Amino acid sequence: MKKRRVFIVGDSLFAETLTRMLATKPSVQVIGSAPTPDAAVPVLGTCTPDAVIVAGEDEMGTPALGRLLAEYPELPLICADLSRDNLHVITSHRIGTRTSDLVAAVESLPKRR
Repeated sequence: MKKRRVFIVGDSLFAETLTRMLATKPSVQVIGSAPTPDAAVPVLGTCTPDAVIVAGEDEMGTPALGRLLAEYPELPLICADLSRDNLHVITSHRIGTRTSDLVAAVESLPKRR
């Protein structure tokens, strides 16, 4: 089984707990961390994670997450927050400009509840 490499962003007890918990999982390798999205941006280019886990999204604000997406558009962000009972997975995939590409992207969206 290939280990998935993750990078943790957050400066809280929640981020520390996530890091310790994930370190015990055989399918996950925590390869680094940063206290804020701005601090993570220069590091992410050198450590090449499979995903970034943002611990405490509400504390960081949307503009900081936008910078991560702009700098690394193919890197999934998994936003976890103690105030929610679900995770948000944010990706910024680029698609072609043909109508068929747009239709394929719309058709692949999950159904809303």
